[in-house]
Amino acid sequence: PTICPKMTTQMTRVQEAFRDEPLVAILSHSVTPEIDSVATLAAYGELHGVDPDRWHLLTGDRAQIYALARRSYFAALDEGDGGPDDFVHTENFVLVDPQHRIRGYYDGTSTADVDRLIDDIRRLLREVHEG
Repeated sequence: PTICPKMTTQMTRVQEAFRDEPLVAILSHSVTPEIDSVATLAAYGELHGVDPDRWHLLTGDRAQIYALARRSYFAALDEGDGGPDDFVHTENFVLVDPQHRIRGYYDGTSTADVDRLIDDIRRLLREVHEG
């Protein structure tokens, strides 16, 4: 078994906490895009209560997804090539602010860490709303 089901359960908590907040978006990137077609991800989302208006399950070119994970989210220390033997999977959720700055990393398998993420999103929203 993978950590994906536990992470999905935890991210569902985040989705529910901010269901009515239009500034909060959730992005989940496939780590196996050769398996995860748009239709597969849509079915997964429906099964797990993903609100497609808020929580976007993304797939695409493997090399581009892996480069994004490594360079934009710093999800892995090594510089793989996105090829068939390359694999990036992290338990981390990453909080990114409206200016595209990383505000925090959270263990997506930890209830306590996800509680902290929810608190940090609330804090960030106060900052944004206060100007």
